[in-house]
Amino acid sequence: MKFLFALFAAITLSGCAWFHAPATPDPEPGAAESSYTHIDVAGEIATPAEHAACEAVGGSIRREGMLGWEHCVQTYPDAGKACSGEADCLGTCRYEGEVVEPGTRVTGACQVVDVPFGCYATVEDGRLQHALCVD
Repeated sequence: MKFLFALFAAITLSGCAWFHAPATPDPEPGAAESSYTHIDVAGEIATPAEHAACEAVGGSIRREGMLGWEHCVQTYPDAGKACSGEADCLGTCRYEGEVVEPGTRVTGACQVVDVPFGCYATVEDGRLQHALCVD
């Protein structure tokens, strides 16, 4: 029983590792990606300044994740663009096609909003990765 508890705790904590601000690559001058600025909410509830900063970049404050904390949710400028890996996107390169085995060659689509939560499969190097759930 202790082993199962330890395993559950490790899996839960590993999911927290995915909860980070998405990397913002250095865009080429004039690229659409230059219009994205990630806004962090430091606590459970956004401050008036965080609300204002979020709205200034076109985002909206919403409660997300299992804890229901407030987050600034924005649509990525490259949302839905075809991709073969995370390097092609501001967020993750996600697969939304029919069910196939991990490792299969697929084309993904860039993540739509900057919310890390949910269940999804990613694409790296043009190959489907295992699905994961983050909450």
